[in-house]
Amino acid sequence: MRGIAFLVVFVAHSMPHRVLPGGFGVAIFFFLSGYLITTLLRAEAARTSSISLKDFYLRRVLRIFPPCYLTILIVAALALFGVVYNTESYKSLASGLLYCSNYWNILGWGNLPAGLGILWSLAVEEHYYIVYPLLYALFVRRSIRRRHQAAVLLVLCGLALAWRCYRAMFLHSSWESIYEGTDTRFDAILFGCVLAIVANTRLGDRVGWFENHAKALSACGLALIVATFTYRNQMFRDTVRYTLQQIALMPIFFLITLPQRRLLTRCLEWRWLRHLGHLSYSMYLIHHTLFHHFYHYHKPSVQLACGIFVLSLMYAEGMRTLVELPIQKWRGRNKSRGVIGMRHACDSPLRITG
Repeated sequence: MRGIAFLVVFVAHSMPHRVLPGGFGVAIFFFLSGYLITTLLRAEAARTSSISLKDFYLRRVLRIFPPCYLTILIVAALALFGVVYNTESYKSLASGLLYCSNYWNILGWGNLPAGLGILWSLAVEEHYYIVYPLLYALFVRRSIRRRHQAAVLLVLCGLALAWRCYRAMFLHSSWESIYEGTDTRFDAILFGCVLAIVANTRLGDRVGWFENHAKALSACGLALIVATFTYRNQMFRDTVRYTLQQIALMPIFFLITLPQRRLLTRCLEWRWLRHLGHLSYSMYLIHHTLFHHFYHYHKPSVQLACGIFVLSLMYAEGMRTLVELPIQKWRGRNKSRGVIGMRHACDSPLRITG
């Protein structure tokens, strides 16, 4: 699904008139983040009856920061020496490094240079990573039932919709400020969290009616997504559309995550698509800079877009080989040492608490 989400974004950016809605690819990324993070937190809570916030934040920092910071520095250096096209001020780089580029742009303080403006979506996710584990740790500490957890998150989703409506109708906020704001888009992530809490078959949840009608509900979800693209009213697009799209993604993701092997599942497990999913983060980081540069000097074409895809792929392969995999190996070695140390500690009469 990461691979598919990136392809949607990439193809949309390759089109001068944006015929394909690239924002929907970002919506898939948001939903997927909520689902995966909540699944990991649920699994940890089931094992240890607690959530280690320190371990969570360390994992996120090691996963997100190195590729992002390296990409920002590389692109900024290339732009400084005139290798890639740029007209923006370099003072905006601080917003990218601090993961607040979405509000930096919304407040009119400038955009990130050389096509790095897409980092707004990473800012939204980073704000989620900071706040949501605290909320989920509270759920675990208070032993709140899963249906009540989901109810709290759905209330927050409703508040996000109400806030979008208020901003669009009464504050007359621009579509861009609603599209990029964490305060207006966090529900896109929370809907994925809700699915992971109440209908996560990979963690043993049994939702018989949902399973029996998974295909039909997914078809309805797909039809609803198409309908949100067809209806072009701007007020609808700035408010209700985001909510409907995330609701529509729930049955689709549920069908995908069912343990039964289906044709759809087998297609999503194609090796090249899974590998693209592994590379999608770094490809996402660099691809818009390449479009920003080459589309300034050359007329957009399928051949040029394919060349940019290859360059993005090569960059991501290098980032994965030189940065991401070494960090993963380092984490694995330290995790193994921690497990051995924990086993020795558990042999003592002292009780180890979470």
